[in-house]
Amino acid sequence: MGSVRLQAKLLALVLFVLGVGSVAYQVVVQKVPLQEGETDKVWILDAQVAFTAKAGQPVKARMFIPLRDNGFTTINESFISNDYGVHVNEKEQNRQVTWSTRRDKGQVNLYYRLMLTPRFSKAPRTPEDGRQFRFSPQLQGVEATAAGALLQPIRKRSADIETFISETIKRVNDPKDDNAQLLLDGNSSPENNARVVALLLGVANIPTELVYTLQLEDSRTQQPELWLRTYNGQEWLYFNPVTGKESLPDDRIVWWTGQQPLLSLEGGSKPVVTFSVQRSEVGALQLAQSLSAKGEASFIDLSFHAIPVTAQQLLKIILMIPVGVLIVLLIRSFIGVETLGTFTPVLIALAFRETQLVWGIILFTVITALGLMARSYLEYLKLQLMARLSVVLTLVVILMSLLSLLSYKLGFTTGLSVALFPMVILTMCIERVSIVWDERGGPESVKISLATLATATVCYAAIIWEPLVYFIFTFPGTLLVLAAFMVLIGHYRGYRLLELVRFRALAEEGR
Repeated sequence: MGSVRLQAKLLALVLFVLGVGSVAYQVVVQKVPLQEGETDKVWILDAQVAFTAKAGQPVKARMFIPLRDNGFTTINESFISNDYGVHVNEKEQNRQVTWSTRRDKGQVNLYYRLMLTPRFSKAPRTPEDGRQFRFSPQLQGVEATAAGALLQPIRKRSADIETFISETIKRVNDPKDDNAQLLLDGNSSPENNARVVALLLGVANIPTELVYTLQLEDSRTQQPELWLRTYNGQEWLYFNPVTGKESLPDDRIVWWTGQQPLLSLEGGSKPVVTFSVQRSEVGALQLAQSLSAKGEASFIDLSFHAIPVTAQQLLKIILMIPVGVLIVLLIRSFIGVETLGTFTPVLIALAFRETQLVWGIILFTVITALGLMARSYLEYLKLQLMARLSVVLTLVVILMSLLSLLSYKLGFTTGLSVALFPMVILTMCIERVSIVWDERGGPESVKISLATLATATVCYAAIIWEPLVYFIFTFPGTLLVLAAFMVLIGHYRGYRLLELVRFRALAEEGR
């Protein structure tokens, strides 16, 4: 017996671990929302390219755009132009869009829009490795002297590449350092600061790359911010050449890298690129469905949400049956409530989904009472069990049809749903009530019938609770957890709550 109990506990443990592990995998790895109403941030990035086209000349505008694997999930990417051809290609570590036309003139506006979300995103794509050595640039005169004076204390105060770069940025941005001011030559723009930092790091044989980023925050006008990055042999390190801030923030997206300008234009003049960023909220479930429809990977592809909607509705009902079964098991095992049949309350609760609770109870009571009277008369005729059940079933069908017609004539459309009651279940309920009436009397029969309706009501409240329906449907591994509890309850042999109340008098006599 001990071995059997141990095996049952091990089985429950395995089911519980599998169920919880399945849910954890969906939440942590697949980023499945825990609630149906959960929303995700969506960023809309707009880049407007404005220029004046030279009359009668071919026009070609090239602009860098973010890589597809940029640390965010791309919802949509669009290029808006009037009679311009659009071509996108990857160039070294960047993507570039080319707008072209044979003839144009006057003011031209081209638009690029990118919609991003952090949900379902992967790590941004960066080169697997980079250079770790750079030949020192040849400096002469005062520049060589200033660079040497700056690097000497930097070497003393740094322990590795990371601290070396941080100390270099700090020195270059020190307005009191004459050597740094000499190299800056009176220009303290971010581009010039980055140039001087890169120059000093080059003298120390440390290679760097320029990285232009855009911040994901609501703004009507924004310009890319320049960062520096270098490879330390294990990972890429990012630094702000003005503030010295390390590590690229999560709210920044890399737009392009390298020393080339953002936009190159042929056949036009006065080019201007302006950026704007807007934030909105989209339902996480709707977002996943949209991505799946576009062929993008999302949890929808491996979930019940991918099947047709009509099949989803039926499956939601089926998946909630174990929840009702667990409730009946708890009520019968720990409270001691007796019902008409083992899982009859669950089936009645499913019928209540269509008729609604109040109408369902009324219809159940009326049909059961009329069927019980008919069954009593059939019992008086001494019919055998099969014949009696067949007649009762036929009478139930007739009663359901008449009630549907009556409710329609009275203007109660809810009564039309009575036909959804399981006819066989009603028939067996009538038979069971009659048997209990004969064996235990009328009061006991009524009590068990009321207990069945009460249990069905509790089950109904659980299986229509939308948050629970969504959770079970989205995380079917939860059913394994329910099964684990069912296994454990199966070995409960203690007193039920109603038994404690019933035997209370005996306990008081023994004192």
